Order: sequence, then structure tokens, then C-alpha cells
Amino acid sequence: MQRIVRTPDGVMLFDDENGMQPDLDCFDPQWWDNRGRVVQRYTGRGEAIAVASAIGVAVLRQYRRGGLPARMIENRYFYTGSDRCRSFREWRILDELYRAGLPVPEPLAAVCRPRGLFYRAALLTRRIDDSHTLLDHLRQRDGMAAADWQALGRTLARFFAHGLRHPDLNARNILVDADGGFWLLDLDRATLAGRPVPAGRMLARLARSLRKVDLACDTAALKKGLQQQTG
Repeated sequence: MQRIVRTPDGVMLFDDENGMQPDLDCFDPQWWDNRGRVVQRYTGRGEAIAVASAIGVAVLRQYRRGGLPARMIENRYFYTGSDRCRSFREWRILDELYRAGLPVPEPLAAVCRPRGLFYRAALLTRRIDDSHTLLDHLRQRDGMAAADWQALGRTLARFFAHGLRHPDLNARNILVDADGGFWLLDLDRATLAGRPVPAGRMLARLARSLRKVDLACDTAALKKGLQQQTG
């Protein structure tokens, strides 16, 4: 069951069914570091670390701005209520997709820390073990077989059928696990339409992200997999 806990220093959202009992300290990377419980650090704009929590390894991600706004207010956003906080919105989207059986990380807890006109936010999700990004997967294997591209297309089709609009579908926010399964993450700013959505723009963005790093996207196989799932 979803629970919201309000304190003078922040608001937390979590589901007490998964055993997570967060406090504000667990959203602080330094708190984990001081206890020697950081097991992995991730590169990228977000300040993300994997930590050894009481219910298993979790990923803690701080919300960070990109581009020009980051120079002024790197990790702050205008506050218009906790329900509109980016971490709360992402937690709820993940929760719906996870409960629908779609391959996303299990959402554990989110925090919103208002301060005057602004807020800071962070999100805890369960780590997908033995996984790496699609980008790293393609680089390590010098590409991917057509059958695997089709499998990715079938996986993405399930999300699109559920109404997911991912504004930044790229090779860094698709994970490949040890069994060759695909997972979707980083759903910040994603939305759920409540009906199936067209795939065109999202697939084009994925292909563009690969071209930028000189990697090929088998668009034909990807679309074939999409059609197999939806047909």
C-alpha cells in the first residue's frame, strides 16, 4: 500500500508491502558512503549509486538538471506541491508498470524536499542485478543479432500498448540482463496515456542515440518485433 510520510524536512512516498521503511537519511549519498554501503557508482548526469539496503541492493538517484539551467540550479526545481514532484511522478509510473508485470525496476521510495520556492528530489529503486546498458552491450559484443533486436521490439511494444510515452528513450536507459532480457529505466518526465501510443518518435530517438555514438540500430528487426507483439 502506498504511504506518504511528511516531516519538517521532506515528504517521502513508498510502499510498505516491499519491506522498505525509509527515513530521510537513506536519500543522502553521503549517509551510505559513511557506512561503507555504496557498492557501485554510475556515470551520467544524475548522481546515482548502488547501495546495500536492508532489503537488497538498491539504486539511489538524485534528480539533476541538464543544459544551461544546471549552471544556476543544478538540483533544484520549482515547488508546486509534492504530488507534482518529479520523484513522486516517476515512482507512481514505475509502480503502475511494475504491478502490470512490465520489466522496470521495482520502485522502493521517493523523497521531495521543499525549501521555499524550490525542491530537491531523489528516488530509490531495486537494482536489476547482472545487467548493463544497451549501449555497453552493443559495444562489448560489436552489435546485436536480429533476433535480439526483435526481442527488444517486442518488449518496447508492451510498454507502448500500456500507454507509456518515454521522452528520452535511448541506449543508456535500456538495460540488458544476464538472460538477454530488456528492462526500461529513467522514466523521469515519462507519462502514461491510458491507451496504446504510437512508437515512431520513440524508436527514432533510440536510433538517433545510437548513431551519435557510431553504433548501428537494426530498425527493420526492431519494427518487426514490434509488429510481432502487436499483431
